[in-house]
Amino acid sequence: MRFFALTLPGLGPLLRDELTGQFGADAVGDVEHDGRSDVVPFSAGPVEPVETALTEDVFVELGTGDPSAPLRRLVAHLWSAERYDQALPASAPRLGRLGPRPGFRVVARVRSERGFLRTDLRDELTRAVLRERPRWRPADPAPVELWALQTRARRVRLGLRLSDARMRQRAGREVERPGALRPVLAAAMLRLAGPTRAPVLDPCCGSGTIVREALAGGRRAIGADLAVDALAAARANLPAGTALVRADAAALPVASRAVGAVVTNPPFGRQHAQAADPARWLRAAFAEFRRVAEPGGPIVLLHPRSPAFESAVVRPHQALLRSRHHVELLGLRTTIWVFRA
Repeated sequence: MRFFALTLPGLGPLLRDELTGQFGADAVGDVEHDGRSDVVPFSAGPVEPVETALTEDVFVELGTGDPSAPLRRLVAHLWSAERYDQALPASAPRLGRLGPRPGFRVVARVRSERGFLRTDLRDELTRAVLRERPRWRPADPAPVELWALQTRARRVRLGLRLSDARMRQRAGREVERPGALRPVLAAAMLRLAGPTRAPVLDPCCGSGTIVREALAGGRRAIGADLAVDALAAARANLPAGTALVRADAAALPVASRAVGAVVTNPPFGRQHAQAADPARWLRAAFAEFRRVAEPGGPIVLLHPRSPAFESAVVRPHQALLRSRHHVELLGLRTTIWVFRA
């Protein structure tokens, strides 16, 4: 059965690798993009669990079509009640019993409105569904969500959504803070760090997302932050007994070579405690990251390119830089940097 998964722009190659590890290279397609998300198609059994930390949404595919075709012909390739029924083995265990008159919602994303408007595609799909399922009810929110995504210049995919907000936000956070990291991004950073025997340290832990993702993956983890409100949020969001300490990342109360990896999202811009001289703080913090990490241990940082970051971290430590991965978050471009201590 065909599926596709969505993740943040830039994380598609990592998600593809993760799905390949679960289903095999022949079952996973190339990374596509719908204008808002990276999209990775794959094949799996109808009830086979999708064990991925890098996915924000999963769909069972109902059809594909060419957006250059007339709209009604495109919709005929995307939707049919027969194909919906064939997808029930995959959808029923996740969506549950829907009853005879379920509500449904159509979401459409197109990369170009040259041939038709996004709303035209949405409305034509809605009419097509009602012709074959006249007892269904358009609704928002709705238990049945049909997403039509243009993922290439000549391809639109229609999928029945199998996930909900719980996949995107995991179990949710008890306490939210502005700018809190998306769980999928934290998971990507930990994947790039690789497995470690010693604990993972997040020295700018904020509300604790990286620490929580590390613990969920079976790792030991330590969080630190200078902000009292950040540590209060982390304590509320993390299991009781999680190691948390109040500290400046540029002066960590951690023994040298004590952690297996440093994985963190340092503050920047207006968030920066040392906004008057961010380069100086970044220089001192990176020196601490190298000191506390075991020899050769990964240092994974999420930080946008900036003159301060370039001068304090990238240029002086170019020989330690192993990879960089550009991602988009709420329309803003940032970068995951992978160094070795």
